[in-house]
Amino acid sequence: MTLLNLTRAWPALQEQTTIHVILPNDIPANQPLQALWLFHGLGDSGNGWLRKTNLEVLDKYTNLAIITPEMGRSFYMNLANGLPYWDYLTQEVIPEMRKLLPLSTDPKDNFVGGVSMGGFGALKLAFSHPDWFSAAIAISSVVNLTILPELMPDYRSIFNGPAPKHYLENLARQANQTALKRIEFYDCIGDQDFMKTDNDRFAAYMKDQLHLNITYRTSPGDHDWLYWQRVLPDILTWLLDIHLENGRPL
Repeated sequence: MTLLNLTRAWPALQEQTTIHVILPNDIPANQPLQALWLFHGLGDSGNGWLRKTNLEVLDKYTNLAIITPEMGRSFYMNLANGLPYWDYLTQEVIPEMRKLLPLSTDPKDNFVGGVSMGGFGALKLAFSHPDWFSAAIAISSVVNLTILPELMPDYRSIFNGPAPKHYLENLARQANQTALKRIEFYDCIGDQDFMKTDNDRFAAYMKDQLHLNITYRTSPGDHDWLYWQRVLPDILTWLLDIHLENGRPL
């Protein structure tokens, strides 16, 4: 596998940040790569996926380009009292990386995923731009923003007032439903995770009220990298089974 750390200045943030990329060794000359846009959680960084899991080893079997941007403590938002991270992600990172690397722009070749805060970001991006992706992966996701005061003392940097209720539900309901129903969702969480009840409820909302294609799985585990590392092969196997063209069984 090839590991790239691309550091450059980004106009939206007015600073230099690094984007971490895993690429297969053999890149077809005339076939763009399928891409997984993979998001980190609160208090972590883009290279957390590389440091704390065997993602690079597992990607040998998928032939994916995996792109993990640095998103700070933004919750994938334009901060009310800070930088426009959402604009940075959607208007700069994704289009610019497609200029720099041989990435497919076809929705069937693009997948988004993330863990915890990054799971929220993945769902937000899928709901906001359902015509960009064919699969979305939410791992131990923050689906209820009203818990933010418990998670981060600086949450008011994101919102001018209280954290909004039903943020993802409203976003999904306002989305293009035809495009949204083309996305296949994979949602998982550990049985001991403090956010499991919220995730149970949100998965039921996606399935029963929005009628989305969702695979929801729970298993023993907490809100930590021990659980996330353990479920990673299952997640990539699911992606291989339904979406990937050039991968091999894990």
